[in-house]
Amino acid sequence: GYALTAGTTAALIGGCKASTASDWKPETLSMDEVDLLGDICEAILPKTDTPGAKDALCHRYIDEMLTNFYDKEGQDYFKETLKSFDDESKKKFSKAFVALTPGEKEVILEILSSQAKDYKDESGKKPHIFKTIKDATISGYFTSEVGAKGGLCEFIPIPGPYQGCIEYNTIGKGDVL
Repeated sequence: GYALTAGTTAALIGGCKASTASDWKPETLSMDEVDLLGDICEAILPKTDTPGAKDALCHRYIDEMLTNFYDKEGQDYFKETLKSFDDESKKKFSKAFVALTPGEKEVILEILSSQAKDYKDESGKKPHIFKTIKDATISGYFTSEVGAKGGLCEFIPIPGPYQGCIEYNTIGKGDVL
């Protein structure tokens, strides 16, 4: 099974969408935080023969999510815990996360993923930063046009075009969502 953090769920239900404007500026995060977040998202869903998280503007999606679906306390908590990626990177490799090689970034993600598995939040309001970013990256990717059309799945518009009386044998098996 898979569970989403509250902020990610609210963003999905609320129709959160990343801005594609060329003059885009973050509303909640600083540009340095957005650059770090972009690299984290890309390390989670890297560009291969399919577009990556940066192509889908997941870092912008997350800033939009923070702006519209998190309260001030949640935004501050996100920004504070985002620093853990650089903290772990400096501890392990003596450099910031954005300066790491893809292999080194993967090591940091493994460390933080392991920490997230053991993390307990009794309040339910402060999920581990790795889980929050991973959830938001995945939801941002698969709800983006890039992710839907050129990503890891095939975009099937639902409910699709109306087709009146058709023979059952012409449609075969139905698609499962």
